[in-house]
Amino acid sequence: MRRRTRLRWRRALIARLSRLPRMEREIALWMMEFSRMLRSGVDVRLATSALRSGGSRITEVLSRAVEVQVEHGQPLAQAFSGWIRELDWLTLESAERAGSFVDGMDRVGQRMLDRVRWRQALLKQMTYPLILLCGTYGMFAFMVVSVLPTIHQLSRLTPGRAASDQPVNPVIIAGACLFILSASLAAVPLSHLVKKRWPGAPIRPPFERLLRRIRTERLADQLASQLEAGIGAWEAVAWIAEREGALARPMHRVHEELRQGTSLHRAFAAERRAFDPLFLTLIEVGEITGEVADCLREGQRIMQLDIAHRLEAMVQMAEPVAVCIMGTMVGVLVYSLMAPLYQAIARLS
Repeated sequence: MRRRTRLRWRRALIARLSRLPRMEREIALWMMEFSRMLRSGVDVRLATSALRSGGSRITEVLSRAVEVQVEHGQPLAQAFSGWIRELDWLTLESAERAGSFVDGMDRVGQRMLDRVRWRQALLKQMTYPLILLCGTYGMFAFMVVSVLPTIHQLSRLTPGRAASDQPVNPVIIAGACLFILSASLAAVPLSHLVKKRWPGAPIRPPFERLLRRIRTERLADQLASQLEAGIGAWEAVAWIAEREGALARPMHRVHEELRQGTSLHRAFAAERRAFDPLFLTLIEVGEITGEVADCLREGQRIMQLDIAHRLEAMVQMAEPVAVCIMGTMVGVLVYSLMAPLYQAIARLS
């Protein structure tokens, strides 16, 4: 029992570390290079031995994991279960099941590189606003702890109306603005956690449409890979439903609808809240034309381009919006600091 718990925690730690940009980039480059070597006809053992000579710890561990799977005759996708995200691993496993492991690995590697690039661009754009945010909290703490007590003491020693008797206290305004900003930042991940735990909760987390499109794009890739290999739709849906993931519950219900003889489009349409509308439209068109796999593959490419475009737009808009918000917060804090000071000076004069 302790050994299983230790192994589970170790896999969770590896999954967390794999999301670091540098490590994720190394894994993606290794996967793309490995897929190119396999596509050119190089043996798996020879490819792993050649990639192991790169000298990186990640490449050595991945090469060894793949060699162990080959020695035991196990699927190669199992070697990546603790190193890549769950959705990427499901895509890789479905590609291997469909006999297109090389193409699936190349797609997953390219997707991981794009994710690293978007994350680095977003971090670069948000560095200055984050510095402003930390400076704003520090300024507010310095104002409350050091400056305001001194101003209040000075106000008691001067005749006239005290600063605390003013109808609007600037400190309360600044504190309320900081509280609203902090609550807004904390509400974003909290709303997603609540929605994940209770899918029927009457809340709409930020970026829900984008996340739904990303999950649907992965699902379209998995279904298209299996349908292109000649696997039936019912069997492909059943295989995806058995896997744990964000779409596990709706896929189980879709599987139950298919068991009752419902068409593929009606089964997915019954869970339309979990899937992108474009995905449902393409399934309906594919059933009419008899080319569900081709429609899903084309829809997967369209959704992938749309996701890239939306992420690029978010990265470009993140810094101006954040700078405007933080500029407003800094202005409110400066006013909260200077207004009592000028009032005390005016009473002294």
